[in-house]
Formats: sequence, C-alpha cells, structure tokens
Amino acid sequence: MAEGRDTTEPRQDAEVSVLDQALWSRFSEDRDLRDFARVWLALQIRQLGTPERATLVLETAQGMIPVANWPKDSRATPDLANGIEEALDKERDVVSGGRILVKVLTVDGEVMGAAAFEFSTPPKDPGHAFRVLNWGIGWLNAAVRRDLSLSDRLEREKQAAVLDVLGAALDAADTRAASIAAATQLARRLDCAQVAIGFLRRRRVRLEAVSDVADFRMDSLFSEKLAQAMAEATDQEGTVLHPRREGMAYAVTTLHAELARMRATGDLLTVPLFLRDRVIGALHLEKRPGEAFDDLDLMIAEATASALAPMLDEKRRADRSALRIGAASLWRQVKRLLGPGYIGRKLVLITLAVVIAFSAIARGDYRVAAESEVQGLVVRSLVSPFDGNVAEQYVRAGDVIREGEPLARLDERDLQIELLRWRTDLSRFEGEYDRALGERNAAAARIAQAEVEQARAKATLVERQIARSALTAPFDAIVIEGDLSQSIGRAVRRGEELFQIAPLESYRVSMEVDEAQLDDIVIGQTGTLVLSSLPDQSYQVEVTRITPRLDAKDGKNIAMIEGRLLETSPQIRPGMRGIAKVDVEERLLIRVWAQPMIDWIRLAIWRWTP
Repeated sequence: MAEGRDTTEPRQDAEVSVLDQALWSRFSEDRDLRDFARVWLALQIRQLGTPERATLVLETAQGMIPVANWPKDSRATPDLANGIEEALDKERDVVSGGRILVKVLTVDGEVMGAAAFEFSTPPKDPGHAFRVLNWGIGWLNAAVRRDLSLSDRLEREKQAAVLDVLGAALDAADTRAASIAAATQLARRLDCAQVAIGFLRRRRVRLEAVSDVADFRMDSLFSEKLAQAMAEATDQEGTVLHPRREGMAYAVTTLHAELARMRATGDLLTVPLFLRDRVIGALHLEKRPGEAFDDLDLMIAEATASALAPMLDEKRRADRSALRIGAASLWRQVKRLLGPGYIGRKLVLITLAVVIAFSAIARGDYRVAAESEVQGLVVRSLVSPFDGNVAEQYVRAGDVIREGEPLARLDERDLQIELLRWRTDLSRFEGEYDRALGERNAAAARIAQAEVEQARAKATLVERQIARSALTAPFDAIVIEGDLSQSIGRAVRRGEELFQIAPLESYRVSMEVDEAQLDDIVIGQTGTLVLSSLPDQSYQVEVTRITPRLDAKDGKNIAMIEGRLLETSPQIRPGMRGIAKVDVEERLLIRVWAQPMIDWIRLAIWRWTP
C-alpha cells in the first residue's frame, strides 16, 4: 500500500489532518483484524481532534466485544456503553448527550459493529465528524470483509489499492494537488497510460488533474474530447468501458470511441464520482495500446471512485473563497425556498413579504427617542452665613422639606459671647454718654454717642448672625445635594455651599438626542416621557430649548435638548432617568424603520467614493 508514495516529500497542512507516517505504515501493513482496528481507531482520533476516549466494538465469534480502546487499556464509560447499545439497537448512527458520537458499521446490510467517541465538550460541527467517519468506516468495512473472507484475494488487493490512493491524496494541501496525487498513484497501481479526474461545473466536466502532469492545457482539442468522454459517463450516471465487454450493462460509448480514434490507446474506462445520490465528477483511466482492464482493475477503479469522491468534495469546499461560500449558501437557500418542502421557511418569507408590503403603504408616527433626566427647574444653593462649625443636621439629599423647615444649625456659642461683649460695651458707652451730658462736656458726649451707636450696630449684626445660624427652607423643595451627618463639628467658611435644593413640582427634562436626528427636533414639539422608576406612568413634555453644543457619549455625538414637563406628579424626583420620545410627524412605516439604515448607507457611500 505504501508503494509509489514519496516518503521524503515534506508534509503539508490540509483541511483533513495529516496522518502520522508511522501509523499510516502500520495501517497499510496490518493484516490481523484486531491490530487493524487499533490502528484505524488511532487514525480516526487524529482526524476528529482530541476526544477523551473512544471504543470500537466488532462482531466476533465471541459476540459483539470491544476490540480497541483509547486511551490504551482503558474501558468504556457507562455513557459511552449506553450510546453504543442505543446505536446497535436502532441500527443507525447516534449522537448521545451532544458529546458522544457513535458510528455504526454495516457490512452487506448487517450490523457488524460500532465506533464510539466521547468528547469533553460537544463538537462544534458533528456533521463534519460524521463525514470524516463516513469515509473512514469504509476502510473498516473493507477490513471486516477481508477478515470474513481471507481467501478473497481480489477484495484484499482492491482495498489495498484504494487505501494507497486515499493515502496519497490525504497528504496534499488542496484539491488540485490531491487530485494529481490520487491520479498518479492510481495510474501506477493499475499500470495505466493516463488517469484523469474532472468535476462537474455548470453541467459540464472540467478537468482538475491528469496523472504525472502538474500543468495541462484545458483549451487543447484532446482535453476537450477527454472532458466530453467523461461527461458521457456522468450523464449516464454509470461506468463506461470502451470497448464494451459482453455481460456488462449497456452504455453509450460514442465519445469514448472518438477519443480512442484521436490517438492509439488501449481500453478506456470512466467511472462517475458519486457524492451520496449526486454525481460530482468522473474518474477516467486509459490503458496503453494493446492492454485491457481486468476484473480486478474494474473493481479497484470503482472502489477508488467511491472512496475518493467525498474526500475530494471536502477539499473543494475547503478551497472555496468566502465569496463563493456565501454565494453557494445563498443559492442553496433560494432553491429550498422555491423547491418542495421547507414549509416553515416559506411561511416566514411570506410573513416577511406581507409585513414589508404593509409597511410600504401604512403610515405611523415618527418619534425621536432620547435618554432623558429630570432636573429641577431652579436650583437654590444654601451657604454658610459666617465662619463657624456645624452643630446639627436635620435633612439630607433626597428629603422633601417645607418652607421654613430647618435644614441644619451652625454652632452659635462664639456669637453669643461676642453679643454679650458688645452689649456690655453698649451699657458702658451709654453710661459715659450720660456722664458727659451731666458734666456739660459736649466733646466727650459726641464721642460717647458715636461709641454707643457703634456698639449697638455690632450687637445688632451679631444678633442677625445668630438668627441666621439656623438654615431654613425658603420654599417647599427637595434636597438635591448635601449631607452633613458625617460632618458635625466640622469648620465651614462663610459662603461655603452646604445644600442644594429644587422647588417641588417645577422640573425640566434634559434629553440626549443623537446628532443624526437633531434636524428632526424643533422647539415647541411635544412628546412622552417614561421614567425607569415609574414604567407604568407617562408624562407629557414640550421642547423648550436646543443647546448648540454636542457631547461625546458611547462613541457617538449627542445634542442636549431641554424640555418642560406639562404635567407632574408627587412621585417625580430630580435625577430620575428614563426615555423620552418626541413626536415629529407622520411617515410611512417602512421609512420610519429604514431611515437609520438609509442614513448609514449614504454616509458610507460618501466616505468611500472619490
């Protein structure tokens, strides 16, 4: 099986994992079924990734028993055993729990075993794993057949030849290289003058590879005739042999005969490449002049075509560009929508068409949505009237206060002492003034009178400061900012802000509008505000001001729009956030929904056009 393969050729990456050379050598040499099964299981594990464990059970003289386990000397877990039992009972492939894949081995319609693989996490693409096992199970199928009929030399040689060809193709990196390697290996194995592989593209066969030829001209007359002969077999979906032998099924060989007349050749054989029930290409073989294909050659050619088709198809899919993959996927969905079946998708498409048609004629309100925040219409700051210390605190941020209600009090003891001093000075100065009048000393009387007035003014000032030591609410309001509960005794400076309050039931709404929708906003428009804390209630707002500045937020520019609440509620508090929707005009529904996308496309076109 290893003959004809260049073991010194560098290994290349491919969509199918490159098989380890030592394992492949053992795989091609092992003749005992149990040894073959162990190597086969190791090769499947290499292609499937890194399953935690795997087990292969086969029908033997002792019944259905495990013949290979991975890791070596391990035993199947209960979940793995249950998956195998379910697959054997149902006689079909099984996916158990998302992590266990079981592939059933069927030989001549009879279940002869199963291969089970357990993964730590569910495979991303179980279908791909089963596709890998589909062509891998063919090798195992061949091994079981060989073991069941050791005297069947033709069967053994056929499987060996097929494995040689597959092994050569697996080492290639892409479809062209794999096709050339497979064609060259098959030509050497069957001693053919030439082997060609072609694929159906738009109902025509195009040559992909010719044995021992890295580059060939598709536009030559012989290449055209060769492609037409291969198409003769694909059109009939059957093997074509020229000249035809007695006992074979009838097939048209006109184009094969024309090809034979172009140059001296021996037998011509073309075998279609089937992928499930669909022809994807053809395998063409030519013998040297005077030579013919024997029965073993025919068996090898048909078996090779059967095994090679799914592998080459996988490589073709892997070689496609992203654009071709997208186009193929789109075309497949179109065929499903227009063809039979897939009722659910058709219903979805019809529903979508009805919705679009309705949106194209129905009209609705176009509204601009904006994140919004409730703010006080007026914000009053209460500051310290003099230098002092905080003595008491009665409210904090969030509290509702009434007019005249105290908020906090500053320590007034120093002021009481100062007031007492000025009152004492006042009494002393009044006594000096009376004494100067009694002595008829006009000058002393005037000086004493001035000192009396000064002391009286100072005392009055201190009295007023003492009266202002208690901070009271100038009107019914809510405390927006300020909490002195942790600052009792702290020194404060004159004019230092202690509280911010806002009047009750007098609010404005600050709305953040995306710059792309700013032109839709006009002063005087009305809308509806729903607050996050009061989602079951809505409040009417009116746009009163459009600020000229833009702010950056979350990667986009927003304009600050101010509005006033046309109705209020005792439950509303400054700082509450929600969503406001400003009514703009009535528009077609499809325009309302599609306008953001249209604006984005216009901007993108403008950005990328020269």
